[in-house]
Amino acid sequence: MAMAPYEVLERAGNVRDRVTGRPRISVTELSRSKDWRDRLPEVGVIEITDRGDTAGWLLSAQDMEAIIEGYSYLEEEVERVQIAAIFGAREDSRPLSGDALKDAVRESFEARRGELRGVVDAG
Repeated sequence: MAMAPYEVLERAGNVRDRVTGRPRISVTELSRSKDWRDRLPEVGVIEITDRGDTAGWLLSAQDMEAIIEGYSYLEEEVERVQIAAIFGAREDSRPLSGDALKDAVRESFEARRGELRGVVDAG
């Protein structure tokens, strides 16, 4: 079931917001206690600390899924923008075929003769 973009980003944003007001657990408590397992589904994110520094994060399955969905959505948006930019840059150019394509290729090779010769001679 695909979510609307706003809902995906809102879920990922909710995870981010919970990270700032996060419950904490030390590495020692993590290994000695199992209470965090009961709290994790409720709070979604638990910070793991080691000597006062952040060592890692525990995420509930739903929160991890929200982050992955948000990341995937943003990746798709970047691709759409890049593709639109490519087509926008080529908007004025028309595809060539036949003799026109052959002539354009010859002109391109002639204009880059030195570069192409360097590639051939280097081999």
